[in-house]
Amino acid sequence: MTTRRNLLKSIGLSTLALSTLSAYGCSDGQKTEANVMPSDDDPDYWQKIRKQFILSDDKVFFNTGTVGVMPRVVVEAVTKHLNYMAADVADWPYKDDSKERFISGYQDLMYIRSKVGKLINADPKGVALTDNVTNAMSYIANGIDLKAGDEIITSNQEHPGGRCSWEVREKRDGVVLRQIEIPKPIQSKEEVVELVTKSFTPKTKVLMISHIISGSGAILPVKEICNAAKAKGIFTILDGAQTVGNIKVDIQDIGCDAYVGCFHKWVGAPTGTGFLYVDTKRIGEIWTTVASAQWDNHEDDGYRFTQRGTGNFSILFGLEAALDFYFQVGHEQWTDRVKFLGDRLRSGLAENKKVKFYHPADPLMCSGLSVYNIDGFTGAQLQDAYWEKGRMRPRSVGDVFGVRHSTHIFNSTDEIDRAIAIVNELSV
Repeated sequence: MTTRRNLLKSIGLSTLALSTLSAYGCSDGQKTEANVMPSDDDPDYWQKIRKQFILSDDKVFFNTGTVGVMPRVVVEAVTKHLNYMAADVADWPYKDDSKERFISGYQDLMYIRSKVGKLINADPKGVALTDNVTNAMSYIANGIDLKAGDEIITSNQEHPGGRCSWEVREKRDGVVLRQIEIPKPIQSKEEVVELVTKSFTPKTKVLMISHIISGSGAILPVKEICNAAKAKGIFTILDGAQTVGNIKVDIQDIGCDAYVGCFHKWVGAPTGTGFLYVDTKRIGEIWTTVASAQWDNHEDDGYRFTQRGTGNFSILFGLEAALDFYFQVGHEQWTDRVKFLGDRLRSGLAENKKVKFYHPADPLMCSGLSVYNIDGFTGAQLQDAYWEKGRMRPRSVGDVFGVRHSTHIFNSTDEIDRAIAIVNELSV
């Protein structure tokens, strides 16, 4: 059986990373329940994983779809580098822009990009580190060659961070942005594939849709959609803001041309950590938007987009710690837990006839995001009732659609059951 330590070694972690993950959180080096990872066969495994987070015990966070929660090891990695910058920056000889000390922002960051590549099963030379999904999408929208009359297809349920860079291209260059109407809730994968593929025309050059729709939690059948689009020569871009750490993402299997995502939601990294992936056979076609010394580097195109000037490099230490923590828990185990808790919430709520769902009817199209309302409630009223009755925090998504309820590995089955009980109480 592969141990977590062997898994970490297999993905190339340093001795420093191993020691940090095995005994973080105590300045005196003492190991306590709150800073030692449980073994795979521990019957209290998930309760002990919860202790790796410093979330207050008197509140319940159900809004990972907006911003996630950093494990203790991530917080400490960030603060350690911040303290170094404040106290010992004079130790840095400038010429030694090493992994342990980097400050200047001219590294290729391949040691992090390779871990991202493993996470999404993609060539790390096609991976760039960005501040967020909005930046990553803007790099593609601004960098791809299009002319007046060329058509970009997207959906009516895209987040503005994914959509608006294409609106800028439409206004600036005369390209045509068309939105297809995707129902809410979606009834089946076949319904979506048909809606998207029948919208293609000879003028369609780009397809940009979400892998998981932010406002409904629907996992779209992106492999089938991308295959159909690419058969017609259409450049395919997926907005993966809600995917990594929520579901398994396998770029090679999906077959898209480009993918954008972030780590500050479901992976538990600091805010300001995102990524851009473009197929290495196509990334050379994308012009650099934010240009620095590597702007024309086509030996490592991902480096072109990663190098973007001086920034908050402390958060990249947090990003690496978050990725290490993710792999230590285990790729399948992490996403399976998110799915299990989401299914538990949805099946419990389904017994209440006054609950109306806006996530897909097909359970295979759902994971850690559920969207629902109760008869007679607005989203804000339901969100506030959760807080008043249980100190729970899902997110309102409007008067009609109610709340978007995220489930994550730091949540417990008891918290899910308490949430269901609150909805039942409100429905009387």
